[in-house]
Amino acid sequence: MSQTVIAKFGGTSVADSVAMNSSADVVLSNPDVKVVVLSASAGVTNLLVALAEGCSPADRTDKIEQIRNIQYKILDKIPGSQVVHEEIDRILENITTLSEAASLATSAALTDELVSHGELMSTLLFVELLRSRNVNAEWFDVRKVMITNDRFGKAEPNVQALLDLCNQHLKPRLEKTLIITQGFIGSEEKGRTTTLGRGGSDYTAALLAEALGAKRVDIWTDVPGIYTTDPRVVPAAKRIDEIGFEEAAEMATFGAKILHPATLLPAVRSDIPVFVGSSKDVAAGGTLVCNKTSQPPLFRALALRRKQTLLTLHSLNMLHARGFLAEIFNILANHNISVDLITTSEVSIALTLDTAGSSTCGASLLTTSLLTELSALCRVEVEENLALVALIGNQLAQARGVGKEVFGVLEPFNIRMISYGASSHNLCLLVPGDDAEHVVKTLHHNLFE
Repeated sequence: MSQTVIAKFGGTSVADSVAMNSSADVVLSNPDVKVVVLSASAGVTNLLVALAEGCSPADRTDKIEQIRNIQYKILDKIPGSQVVHEEIDRILENITTLSEAASLATSAALTDELVSHGELMSTLLFVELLRSRNVNAEWFDVRKVMITNDRFGKAEPNVQALLDLCNQHLKPRLEKTLIITQGFIGSEEKGRTTTLGRGGSDYTAALLAEALGAKRVDIWTDVPGIYTTDPRVVPAAKRIDEIGFEEAAEMATFGAKILHPATLLPAVRSDIPVFVGSSKDVAAGGTLVCNKTSQPPLFRALALRRKQTLLTLHSLNMLHARGFLAEIFNILANHNISVDLITTSEVSIALTLDTAGSSTCGASLLTTSLLTELSALCRVEVEENLALVALIGNQLAQARGVGKEVFGVLEPFNIRMISYGASSHNLCLLVPGDDAEHVVKTLHHNLFE
């Protein structure tokens, strides 16, 4: 394993000139940082997604102008940046052309092509900023190495191809220069641009760390580490200094925004620790996510995931029947839907679906064709605007008295569904969306404060 550290900066860490300079300070304070992965400047991706969905000429002009303003405010503070000025202008022209095409007909491939420009611009600006500070930095197009399948909006990388191409294109450069590259984007075999799904910049950093045999991934964001729950919901939330991979993966899976669920897979596979800190306050420290921690507690954290849908399927044919569940899951698989929680009784099955979705298109999962197919087999009930509260911990299924500690304080609330025992790392509750924050506050107060 090399001494290389991969540093990733999110959108707020490259949002403007001040944030970019802070991020540059973080990079330059650690000589082991050899590769920097950037998201698009805050706000840019959302504007690009809106353009990709097609909009009126006036709306289009307004959104492109907003993107131009965000990038130019950074550019104007960098001395002697004429070449990059021309590059940014060329990219903005490209965005204009593609968004005109999107207003005629949208497509997932066009969306990915359009959305990728955010990362291309932020990395060009960051390289120019570093060069203005006399740093030997090189812009690298991650699409040269991040080969994916063609599932636009949520493409999966080819790990072996990434390893081979990193050895060929990236490794030789690391000794000579600081590499600045893009998160979130890749390219499929025909060369068309793909994206890894929202939050994919963290995944990019972990994949590159694995391919380069790095010693650590540093994820710099706007909060100093991972907390026992979202501090915006519960101000009394405490920072966790060290957390195991499995616990952090559970937190991410169940909605903790700090890490993308897939981020940790390459790191876990290759046992590479991940550090999470704030680029705005490096001195505040952060959280180290690693393979094993000493004396992990019974209760570690609470995660909240909103916009959940409960699908209840009733059929008397289920009674002692074989193959009913297989048919249901076959239909869901054909519609590319993954199920989160599931409980069954003799004649009914309840499933939760995460309708917040991670596709850049944000389309609803519950299409008419899906509901029609399910209705042919059984009676279907749909309940929306629910929230999933996940209690993350260790050996929960083996510990005594967990039910009393948790459910004793939740008496005032209506709990729609419970999932417990399938994993020793979580206990999940489905509650009405309007009660979600109150449930989290109540549990946090009783279990963590």
